Amino acid sequence: MNSRIITKEKVEVDVTSEVSSFIAKVGTVVAAMIGIWAVSALASALVQVGPLTMLRGYVTAITGF
Repeated sequence: MNSRIITKEKVEVDVTSEVSSFIAKVGTVVAAMIGIWAVSALASALVQVGPLTMLRGYVTAITGF
């Protein structure tokens, strides 16, 4: 029969590393959400006005004419 062995080990946690890792993960999720929102807005505009009108609006925004 196998018996469990309980050991107590001291685990050292680097708080700076853990916090920076968490912030990086949160930043990645926020960036992904913004990207998904941008793609859905672009798709919505393509459906509503069409690609030619969007291209004309883009050129107008860049050149000012």
